[in-house]
Amino acid sequence: MKTEPVANPLQYDLRAPRPPRRYFISDLHLDGQDTPHALKFREFLQRLAEEAQTCPIELYILGDLFEFWYEYRRQIFRLYAADLAALEAAWQAGVRIFLFHGNRDFAYGRYVRRRFGGTVLGDGEQITLTDSRPAWLEHGDLLCTADRRYLRFRAVVRSWPVRLFFRLMPWSCARKLIERLREHTSADKAAKSEATLQIDLEAARRRLEERRCKVLICGHLHAAQASDLGAGYRLIVLPAWCETQAGMVDDARGFREFRA
Repeated sequence: MKTEPVANPLQYDLRAPRPPRRYFISDLHLDGQDTPHALKFREFLQRLAEEAQTCPIELYILGDLFEFWYEYRRQIFRLYAADLAALEAAWQAGVRIFLFHGNRDFAYGRYVRRRFGGTVLGDGEQITLTDSRPAWLEHGDLLCTADRRYLRFRAVVRSWPVRLFFRLMPWSCARKLIERLREHTSADKAAKSEATLQIDLEAARRRLEERRCKVLICGHLHAAQASDLGAGYRLIVLPAWCETQAGMVDDARGFREFRA
């Protein structure tokens, strides 16, 4: 395992001859199995490792990399052994990896940094695209303002008392609780109207205005979307990798879609 890297810069001198190539993906929902989308992700990481030999590569994972993640459980590390090994190999090859909190994987800690150099950016971060536009990145769940039930659940499950309770719980009980939560959230989502699950475009524009950015990139919806928010503001919703192995890439050729 290689030594812990120096903090990765998010802003680069755009006058440099070789700006980084940045990939943006979301909603992989890896569950530790050798599913087709998990295998495709490991192949994608190998490709990025090869690209990193000729230019700087950054990978931004905008939430829900894992179906569930809790930093203090060795059983979880073993469950995701193959995925963690692939992430570590990419990091060792020079790929910078940035993580955002999603619905299922908000409990990141020091392990991801030690294991594969993951820089945790939490609920949002600003970067500058190659064309000089400031962009705001986040998972996207906080922009679904009509889904009040989920937002209340989000606040409770991320609270320190609940996280401490889970940490102290025996793994056999914790695993059952995880499965029940997954079943509950899936059933709850299926019962909600489509309007409830959509991003509030006014909230998205307010976010950009508050952050002084022009482009908002997120995931969460499991449906690709590009919306003009007016006054030069843009919303880009990434496809869910677990359904469509695709995303956005930004480099000297511009900001555009890619398919793995």
